[in-house]
Amino acid sequence: MKELKFILILFLLTIGQATFACDCGSQGDFLKVAPKTELVALVKITKYLTFKDIYEERTPMSMEAEIIEIYKGTETRKTIIVWGDNGILCRPYLSRFDEGKYYVIAFYKGEDGLKGHVHKNEKTTDYFISVCGDYWLNVEMKKQIATGSVANKQTQIGLTDLKAKLKVK
Repeated sequence: MKELKFILILFLLTIGQATFACDCGSQGDFLKVAPKTELVALVKITKYLTFKDIYEERTPMSMEAEIIEIYKGTETRKTIIVWGDNGILCRPYLSRFDEGKYYVIAFYKGEDGLKGHVHKNEKTTDYFISVCGDYWLNVEMKKQIATGSVANKQTQIGLTDLKAKLKVK
């Protein structure tokens, strides 16, 4: 009887974990997923804002990004707040973005933190990045190129060409 209880408890805990974990397949490379988002911009990561201990490591939960140029969508602010994964969301851990570095990122609007499973201080005026596809590219500003999973095994694109492709869609 004790074995049965143990197995049942273990089973229920496993199901509970699966309910809260991120579960998504890749929706594609950057030029496939970016047109479906609200904002695509060349940004510079200026600083991490909030942190949480995950697996005994200080992990950034939010960061400030300076908008250098908008490729798709509209945003009037020069800096935006971006929220990352807290261990159960389908978002990248923000530690993968380096302060002071440049990226082209396809953003979704933030969610109301008071309504549910997202960060409690997250607002609808903030942004987040999905991890269910290639939603960001690394940027080499001196060379004016973006690198990463651009499209169909293409791993590099000039920033001017990237902007033009996003305007067409």
